[in-house]
Amino acid sequence: SSGINAEYGHVTLWITSLPSDGIVTRSLRSCNRGAILIVSFLSYFLSLYSDIGFDIALGIHMLIAVRAGYEAHQARGSAQSGAVFGKAVLCCLGFVVLKLADLPLRDYWTPNCLSGHFLSKICDVGQIYYAAELVYVLNGNFASFRQHFARD
Repeated sequence: SSGINAEYGHVTLWITSLPSDGIVTRSLRSCNRGAILIVSFLSYFLSLYSDIGFDIALGIHMLIAVRAGYEAHQARGSAQSGAVFGKAVLCCLGFVVLKLADLPLRDYWTPNCLSGHFLSKICDVGQIYYAAELVYVLNGNFASFRQHFARD
C-alpha cells in the first residue's frame, strides 16, 4: 500500500515546481528532490514502530500535499484551478473516509466485493487525476490535458 500512497511525495514535487511563495513550497523547494522521495518512502516504516505509524505518515503526506496545492492555487490560481483543487481535496477526503469505513461497510454493505478499501482506490485514482489536472491548469495547459484524456 505504501507504493500507491507514495503518490503524495510525487504530487508535492509536481506542485512545488510551480511558482509559489508559500512556506511549505519554499521549504520543500530548498530540499533535494531525491531526498524528499526517499524520506517520503522511509516514513512508511513508522508502521513497524506503531500500530498507527502508517496512518501518521499518510496524514502528514496528505497535509503537506494539500497545503502545497493550496499555496500554488493562491499564488497563480483562478476559479478553474480552485474547482480542480476542491475536487482533489474531496477525493483525498473520500479516500480517508472510505479507508476508515472499510470494516463497517463490510457489515452493512450487501455486495461483499465492494469493500471500503476497494472504493477508496477509486478516490485514490481521482486524487492522482485531479492533482495532475491542477498542475496542468496552473501551467495554462488545461485544454491539452482534457484533449489527452479524451482520445479514443
